[in-house]
Amino acid sequence: MAYGFFCSNCGKSFELDTPTVKECPFCYWSSTVKRQDEKNSGKKNGLAPVRPSRSAGPDGKQGLFIRSAFGLLRIIFFMVILAGLAAAGFWGYQKWSSASSRKGGLLTIKFSNTEKDPSRSAPAVSGVGALSPAEKEALYKELDLSAGRVPDASEQEILNRAVRFETGWVEKVPSASWTAEQYTKMIEEQERFYKMPFARSYKKKLQELFRTKYLAGAEAFTKGDLLAARDLWVESLAFPLYSEDLLKHRAVALTMLRPFINDTLAKIGAMNQGLVDKGKRVQEEALSAGYQKLSGLIAQKQWTEALAAIASLTARVAQLRESSKLQEAPPTYPPSFGGVDQDIQRALMDLMATNPASLADLQPLQQDLVEKKEVLETFTEDYINNVMAAYRDAMALVHEQKWGEAAQAFESMSGPQSLQEDAARKAAILKKIIQASSVPLKS
Repeated sequence: MAYGFFCSNCGKSFELDTPTVKECPFCYWSSTVKRQDEKNSGKKNGLAPVRPSRSAGPDGKQGLFIRSAFGLLRIIFFMVILAGLAAAGFWGYQKWSSASSRKGGLLTIKFSNTEKDPSRSAPAVSGVGALSPAEKEALYKELDLSAGRVPDASEQEILNRAVRFETGWVEKVPSASWTAEQYTKMIEEQERFYKMPFARSYKKKLQELFRTKYLAGAEAFTKGDLLAARDLWVESLAFPLYSEDLLKHRAVALTMLRPFINDTLAKIGAMNQGLVDKGKRVQEEALSAGYQKLSGLIAQKQWTEALAAIASLTARVAQLRESSKLQEAPPTYPPSFGGVDQDIQRALMDLMATNPASLADLQPLQQDLVEKKEVLETFTEDYINNVMAAYRDAMALVHEQKWGEAAQAFESMSGPQSLQEDAARKAAILKKIIQASSVPLKS
């Protein structure tokens, strides 16, 4: 026989073979299970079944624990589902954002809060009102430059400056030239010292050679003719033979004339060096003359001609510096060199190896030419047109109230000092406008 039961906790009905039951097979509650016949009898009597408290009795406590455990599991289950959905949504958002950035960027939505920052909705203040009348006048007043402008004080100082430089060449001989009396006295002293008097005829030949060659060379040196002086002094060493025996000639005549020979050789060596240096001296003198001509062109305000003169002088300076590095040889000796004794010839050939030519200090001149060129270029028509075009573009930005761009244009402006001073003054005023307008300076 089957007995019917009803659980008021879960609302389910079931049947068992026994008349009693320990718990509902669905919700596992025991106190809420009633037999169907008891339920029907209660309804007939008008009595509603009383649902016992979940905490009443030992069976109620056990059912409450089990139900709470099932509720906790359901909460955990829903949390896991929500976490999975969130992870899937985040992964999908990343995929979409990376694809959008490749196609041209993300869509950005900005929310404005005009209540918190009312200045954003209001029109920007120009900031010109923060300027004094004098600053406004200085900002909008345009400078006018022309190629015929007058140099200012600083420019005139550079143009009027004259650099002095001294040549590195010194025209001198190691000792003073011999006189006829000194030459005759030297021979007499040597005769007494060596106790070997020359024959009168031989002494006359020596004195004639000295007069016609050596003294003539000294006179040529006084006139500045170095080559003629050197060649005559070389010929003054072509002594007549004292004896047909060459060894005796060298042992007697050349030994007794050694003081004169040594001194003359020193003079010839100085002349060789002077002949090498004189080429540099000619270039230095030409450089000095060109610099003087430049001063005249500047005084006459012939700016184009002055710039051309500076270009020529700069090239000469470079050429002179380069030539000073070259080892030059003096002119060859005259044909009469063959009549000189071979021992003296060897000494003369050694004197052909001269030292590098000395050179004037050209650095001050070179620096002065650079500074003059920088000033003179600001007077040319092309230069004035270029700088004034840039100046007018900057002033157009001022009238368009593009304060940041105008400030940058004036700060980077080059040109004559008067233009640079005006540009610097305008840039400072524009920065004041930018600060008053709270408009950041564009980078």
